[in-house]
Amino acid sequence: MKTIKFDTLNDVIECYGRENLVAIDNIKQIIFYTQHGCQPRFVCENETKPGKIAAWFLKNETNFVYRKWLDNKPD
Repeated sequence: MKTIKFDTLNDVIECYGRENLVAIDNIKQIIFYTQHGCQPRFVCENETKPGKIAAWFLKNETNFVYRKWLDNKPD
């Protein structure tokens, strides 16, 4: 499957719909998700927390990994 290269968060929202996306700004959680096969659709600076990143994932791809995160959440 080819990955779409988006230029802006608005492009991602237009493509997938805001209701289908989840933003994660906890770097440990982002690493956990990627280690378990979930890749963000877009990464940018967090709009509400300057200097932090936000990785935008598809909700339906993260459901299983999110449950694993809750069970194994590092401090």
